[in-house]
Amino acid sequence: MNRSTLLSLSFTLSLIFISHGGRLPMPVATSTKLYQTVCKDVGKDANRCLKLLEAYPEITSAKTNLTLCRHVLEMAIERSTEARNYFIKTMNKNPSSAAIKKCATDFYYVTVKSFKDALSELVSAPDAANYEAKIAGDGPVNCNSALGNEKIVNPSFSKLNNDIDFISFVAFLATNHLPKAKIGN
Repeated sequence: MNRSTLLSLSFTLSLIFISHGGRLPMPVATSTKLYQTVCKDVGKDANRCLKLLEAYPEITSAKTNLTLCRHVLEMAIERSTEARNYFIKTMNKNPSSAAIKKCATDFYYVTVKSFKDALSELVSAPDAANYEAKIAGDGPVNCNSALGNEKIVNPSFSKLNNDIDFISFVAFLATNHLPKAKIGN
């Protein structure tokens, strides 16, 4: 090919690319973030999940599932520890309630421990981390039952237990996105 033919061909191709520039398939940037994917898994309470997680910039900016899970579990530890401390404070003011004492010293102790265990197992045993995140919700459920058995009706307790149970569910769903451990390696 001579030089003028090559320049003409290059010019023609350039015009074709320019004229079709708006119609060429472009890679679509995914706007869904990892935390949003977890909240979709929640189902009907997806908006509640979004509201919860969007209060934590480190969660919303997570770039990997492992980082997301780490931050979700750190938030879960923080929130369940606050709940435990609330029950301890209430127990100290009202030492006669066996249910409140059980919530403070047993149920929430196990919940905080389960979240901490899940955090420590994220890399080495993701399946165990997933299980621990799930069973962390047993503490607030058992606390609600114990309070109900003693006929203690307190909206603050109910909300707190419901919130921590929900956080456990969200942490469980987040850890579902971790790669499963390979058996036999």
